[in-house]
Amino acid sequence: RVDHLYQDPHAGNVPFLMHYGDMTDSTNLIRLMQQIRPTEIYNLAAQSHVQVSFESPEYTANADAIGVLRLLEA
Repeated sequence: RVDHLYQDPHAGNVPFLMHYGDMTDSTNLIRLMQQIRPTEIYNLAAQSHVQVSFESPEYTANADAIGVLRLLEA
């Protein structure tokens, strides 16, 4: 679903680099933020299927809501 983000329509300009991380793993998020030291962050992590979010509400809240807090604190 995010393959189109890898292609920069403005080749030669500032590159857009995508990094993958687990929003439920604060240690990994801290390591990633210290390693890349970004100036901007676009959080694309979220439970994308409504039915699954109702079936797993605790995991959804952990990844979507608390995950953002972890990212901001990293």
